[in-house]
Amino acid sequence: MKHASLDNIYDDIMLLSDTDRNKLYDRMKMEFYNNSEIVAYASNGEPLTIEKYRERVRIGVEQCMRGEVITDDELAKEIETW
Repeated sequence: MKHASLDNIYDDIMLLSDTDRNKLYDRMKMEFYNNSEIVAYASNGEPLTIEKYRERVRIGVEQCMRGEVITDDELAKEIETW
């Protein structure tokens, strides 16, 4: 069985319309990343998928609603100790 070279694949992709090329790209991205694409990084450098990011936002909103917050001055003091 003969395998297509990357150049041949690229040429075939370039023949597609912009819309079809974008659809192909989106499908390939979903297959490749399997919904685990990195969308952000935590302050400690941990990569976050969309699911992890949304969970952190949900937790943060809940903490704010419970009044579990610190002032700007408290944050500045905490950062100074790092």
